[in-house]
Amino acid sequence: MTRNYRLGIEYVDKGSTNNISDQFLRWININGSGMRNTPGIRPLKYVNKLLDDVPAYIILVTNDKSSGEKNPWDDIVDFSSGEILYWGDAKCHIEKRYNEFEGNKKLEIIYDKILENKSEHVPPILHFSKPRKGIVRFNGLCILDKLELTWYIDGTTSLPIKNYRCHLKILDVEEVDINWLHDRAKGHDISQIDNNAPKVWKDYKRGRIKSLQVWKNKIRKMEEQLPKLDSLEDKVLNQLVSLSPNEFETVIVSLFKQLKEVTHSITKTRPSRDGGFDFYGHFTLPYPLSYEISFLGEVKRFGRNTAVQPKHVSRLVARLSRGQYGIFVTTSFYTKQAQQEVLEDGYPVKLISGVDLIYLLRELRLVQNDKLSEAWLNSVIEDVKE
Repeated sequence: MTRNYRLGIEYVDKGSTNNISDQFLRWININGSGMRNTPGIRPLKYVNKLLDDVPAYIILVTNDKSSGEKNPWDDIVDFSSGEILYWGDAKCHIEKRYNEFEGNKKLEIIYDKILENKSEHVPPILHFSKPRKGIVRFNGLCILDKLELTWYIDGTTSLPIKNYRCHLKILDVEEVDINWLHDRAKGHDISQIDNNAPKVWKDYKRGRIKSLQVWKNKIRKMEEQLPKLDSLEDKVLNQLVSLSPNEFETVIVSLFKQLKEVTHSITKTRPSRDGGFDFYGHFTLPYPLSYEISFLGEVKRFGRNTAVQPKHVSRLVARLSRGQYGIFVTTSFYTKQAQQEVLEDGYPVKLISGVDLIYLLRELRLVQNDKLSEAWLNSVIEDVKE
């Protein structure tokens, strides 16, 4: 009997290999492979101990949030970019370090194999979400692209916890044959275990990566651009709205300066001579390209009921020189027409809304006790007074 997992399809999870209706644990597990019903990181062993230090394959499971509010320490599945951000299993513990938790141990070993260029030892990763009790949704066959060491806030203790965050790439394949996974787990010869693997997996082992890219409508509704009214995130946003225009512009520039993933420089313009924009600078692509991309930015400190209109965005677009990019930042949201003009006319402008700002602040650990970090905010405002 052929059993496949297809991208985006939901399957029954009864949590038992003995339940004939189970399409998760019963399908994946075989005698000796040792798949557990919990936790989120579930490595499966080689039955014949072909390799002792790495698993035959790994199942990752994410519990979908029912509240709809996202934090940087939630897992993120983004089909449009073919990427998944998945947190390791480190928890608040008086003795254990982040890399002493079972799941993180396996992730660290796998990433070491990747860095050592031992592709034949690297296992495939299958990612699932749990949208509701008794159901899992297949999100794709993945590879570990990067293992980032960072911090998250423990939901119980509110303490910062050091943990791994996996950057996964979803490979461009619609379905995965479970027989291939079983072949790996039961294999005797490392050179033969992927004979029945999907082509994209064989290509990956040869050094070629074809990741999934799914087109999606990028027009966001108002409720997708703002935190829920009267939520903790909304109160943080109101702190930004309460700043003076000059203070707010300085805060936004300070935020961009703290981004570490891309080398960049950014300068705030003088309030009386902004020329239609509030900051400018350039991003530098990493070595060996080392190519600079110039940008202009504009900010609008609007209340949540005041939308950014096409006329506001057009002002920034009109200031862009050939080859320049634009960044528009607001504490509010963009109308459908404003977004359509940017997308349909192909303007090189990134639109950052209120909820994007909240996410950025949390990602940079600048929200503490559900409000802006006082020490950071005061230091930024001091720069305005000088």
